Amino acid sequence: MEINGLFLAFLDIPAEYTQEYNRWYDLDHLPEHVSKGDVVMGRRYVAPRHLKGLARSVESETFGGHPPYLTIYSFGGPIDMMSDEANELWRVKDRTIIKQGRFWMQGRSTAGRKFRLAESFARPGCLVSAEAIPHLNHRGVIVAYGRAPSAERRDEAVAWWREVHLPDLFAVPGVLAALRGDPVEGDDDHVVHVILCEDPPLEVMEGIDAALRYAGAIGRYPAYRDAYVADAFLPYDRVVPLEYDFDFGD
Repeated sequence: MEINGLFLAFLDIPAEYTQEYNRWYDLDHLPEHVSKGDVVMGRRYVAPRHLKGLARSVESETFGGHPPYLTIYSFGGPIDMMSDEANELWRVKDRTIIKQGRFWMQGRSTAGRKFRLAESFARPGCLVSAEAIPHLNHRGVIVAYGRAPSAERRDEAVAWWREVHLPDLFAVPGVLAALRGDPVEGDDDHVVHVILCEDPPLEVMEGIDAALRYAGAIGRYPAYRDAYVADAFLPYDRVVPLEYDFDFGD
């Protein structure tokens, strides 16, 4: 099914609950919400210690720093994600889970944002259709959230990503694809790109650092006339269900 929207949910859960929380999420919470008529799929991600504080990372006040967990729900089909019907599906599902005593109580959500999927890009040589790109398997993601100097210049930010930045990123080994999302509520000057990585995000981030140092030397980075300013650049590993040996440090 074609994807037309994304919901990025950032979560902060104490490390001492790692095993219990992740089993609950994979074996209870995620299946319940993916079963709803507006959700096509859900994928989970984690930021262990080895992904924190990397060169080119940008922690985000909007998302709560670099939260340890990220879930991306993908929307599609006949039910619009912003419709009253979709909102009621979420309310009913959550209310049912809470009444049954099955809602996780430790930790917190740091941010949740919905985006319309505007464009999908794949690196040269990846020949799937645009509709198939959001379904590509991958080892992790990098969430790039940023803004133009004003809403009036947002098209410049989008054009810089499409015409300059993404071609440079696709030259980095391990960068597979990217999804561009437009905010559905407020933030008219912002844009999000979810970069799909076929190699471990740690290795991809190292490659991006080298590529951007070169791009900076020849004037391709940062964006001309500050058309795009990064508010977040956050790498995450894909969570493998039932494998939760994450090192979050002390």
